[in-house]
Amino acid sequence: MNALIDNIIPKQGFEIVLERIACIILLELKNQKTLQNFSDVFSVWTERQSAFDKSEDDVMISVGLDSINFNGQTQHDTQGLTTFFIDIYSTGVETKFKSGDDVSRERNLKFAGMIRYIFGSTKYKTLHFAPGLIGGVYVNTIQNQLNYGQDADFIKFSRVSISVRIQENTEMWEAVELLGNDTTIMFDNTDKGIKLTFNT
Repeated sequence: MNALIDNIIPKQGFEIVLERIACIILLELKNQKTLQNFSDVFSVWTERQSAFDKSEDDVMISVGLDSINFNGQTQHDTQGLTTFFIDIYSTGVETKFKSGDDVSRERNLKFAGMIRYIFGSTKYKTLHFAPGLIGGVYVNTIQNQLNYGQDADFIKFSRVSISVRIQENTEMWEAVELLGNDTTIMFDNTDKGIKLTFNT
């Protein structure tokens, strides 16, 4: 029996969308840091596997795929309701007025709120892909203060869950950009996972 698919199987829509979500978070949070003039240092990753350490940035954000439910299937394509987790880890240092635990908790809530706002905005209803590829973006839940097991380090963890309706097909995924921001962002493969950085 010979292989019947004679083309290279392309990157799937959910893979492209995962990277786009991470890029949007990095771009918008960098912009908010400028607008709000806050001092928190943050990093954005995709599917990070290694544990967050208190010696790292104030906030670490990792975007990962949770699940896909396919419906409306035909021989040519299907629409998947794809759920992504945006995990937020934060740490804090005790000050004269607040405990390290309170600093970390407030920082974590602030970033969870900004991320909820970004993906709740109609400006990102198609994640800046051409109409027809994305059927909607929905913020599902924010789970706060999930057990991370490192309370002595003042590390807090929360998870924002978003769902995206993605058109998947068996042809090349024609993702037409509305804004060309990707050239300014690089995906660096590190020993801790894939970290997003600006190409400066």
